[in-house]
Amino acid sequence: MRDPLFEQCPGFFDAEDRLQVRYEMLRAYLVDGEAIRAICRRFGVSRQTFYNLQAKFLEEGTAGLLPKRPGPKGPRKLTAEVLTFVNQRLRSEEPVSTVGLQEEIQARFGVAFHRRTLEKLVKAIRAKKNAGP
Repeated sequence: MRDPLFEQCPGFFDAEDRLQVRYEMLRAYLVDGEAIRAICRRFGVSRQTFYNLQAKFLEEGTAGLLPKRPGPKGPRKLTAEVLTFVNQRLRSEEPVSTVGLQEEIQARFGVAFHRRTLEKLVKAIRAKKNAGP
């Protein structure tokens, strides 16, 4: 990055602060009216990255400029339907092991859970049930 602000005032502008860098990049366009191509060259980002950041900023404000963890944002296999089934199965009179529950879920829903995932889920459900009103 070769932005003059960050070079002239390193005490105030921190080139390692991703939020500040992203904000200043967008400010250069939105407030100062600079050309996107020049801004991208100066800040060392692609135009696609600039447009993505601009969209996030316009949608979420400065929070949209913060880096987010990549990957899934929540469980994909543990749907509400599977969770309801597990709850009902644990409340039934017939006891079931984690391995047995794992096999039942695989047969009924066609999804496979790691044994440890199911152990944590069963523990959490039982803890909730025993917590009382």
